[in-house]
Amino acid sequence: MRRAFLNRPRLVEKASGFCGLNVLTDSSNPSIFFLVTHWMDADSFRVWHRSEQHHQSHELIPAGLKLDSSFTSLTIGNCIEDPAGVQNISDAIQLQTSAISRWLIRSDTLFALLLAPDGTIRARNQASQRIFPLDPARSFGLTVWDYLVCSDADHLRQRLADAASEQEDHFLLNVSNGQQNPVTLEVGIVRCSAAILLIGAQEHRHDAHFQTEILRLTNDLSVMMRESAQKNRELQKANVTIERLARTDALTGLANRRTLDEAFQREIARAERQAQSLSIVMADLDRFKSINDQYGHIAGDQVLAGAAAVFNRQLRPYDLAARYGGEEFVLLLPGTSTENAVAIAERIREEIEKTTIATCPRQITISLGVATWQRGEGADVLVARADAALYSAKTGGRNRVVVASNTRD
Repeated sequence: MRRAFLNRPRLVEKASGFCGLNVLTDSSNPSIFFLVTHWMDADSFRVWHRSEQHHQSHELIPAGLKLDSSFTSLTIGNCIEDPAGVQNISDAIQLQTSAISRWLIRSDTLFALLLAPDGTIRARNQASQRIFPLDPARSFGLTVWDYLVCSDADHLRQRLADAASEQEDHFLLNVSNGQQNPVTLEVGIVRCSAAILLIGAQEHRHDAHFQTEILRLTNDLSVMMRESAQKNRELQKANVTIERLARTDALTGLANRRTLDEAFQREIARAERQAQSLSIVMADLDRFKSINDQYGHIAGDQVLAGAAAVFNRQLRPYDLAARYGGEEFVLLLPGTSTENAVAIAERIREEIEKTTIATCPRQITISLGVATWQRGEGADVLVARADAALYSAKTGGRNRVVVASNTRD
């Protein structure tokens, strides 16, 4: 049984516009299952549905197929256009859709036909077997048009084609398949993402019941859509939070090395393309290890956070401050000359010198090295020159700004 489902997509996955196939089953009753195909657009689906490969794919599924209870879900496809869609389908099946589907399939008073956009009957429930009986000579390809009188067929085609219609999708159809007298049906349309559910009752005998059931189904579907929308909003918020955490340093809130590396590549390419200046400042808190040793790591963390706050106040909106590691920081300054970078570094040095931390009674100072990008220079070389300037600031007495030498002089 499983092999039938595994073989079937071998044909459909070659079709133009095909995105994926979901096989969804009800674990409490494995004879109830859905085949959901995903397409880039409606035209691609129509071309596939009229093709010989589509007919061949039906022949791969044995008659009387019943799945074993352990086979509850399978996803096969080349790609998934919306990764959240799989989760939404799973949520819908678990919350409401399974119960609604079981009720519709077993209903003896309300008929239901699942139609493709071109009118092909994809599935039918128990009640519809009497009104839309199977044709023994045709195992597939039956359409709703095969059962309707001409005028009503045109009416239904217009209803299905006009997705933006403001008309109430609740009207009468006359059915005649050539084997029985015409019967009048009161029908309603429930539009799905890639199919149409035609629901109805025969000869007005169950008008009140029909209206009640349509209202109940509509309400259930509305609840599912609201819950799905809420889950999507929660997922988007969670993704934003995850992305932010993945790109920032947890202690200081500054950019991390990953974000800094990406920014380096982007800004160097921009400087090369637009012939602009690009400078960086490499900074290191002076005697930071002794702060940790003398006052503890909590005090050390507060000193790091205090320095980060100074960077954020002194830098411009388009600058980037990143924690490079330990007590070292890198400031990326696009469109900034050496002279202006030195001025920024000096303002930072002066403000940190005046900063007080309650848990660290001694004065805090910082050493900084400034380097300006030279055409053709990579990020690693630029950082190395700034680091050399920082080393000179450290060995020259600390709490000072040193400019890197020009390697091409």
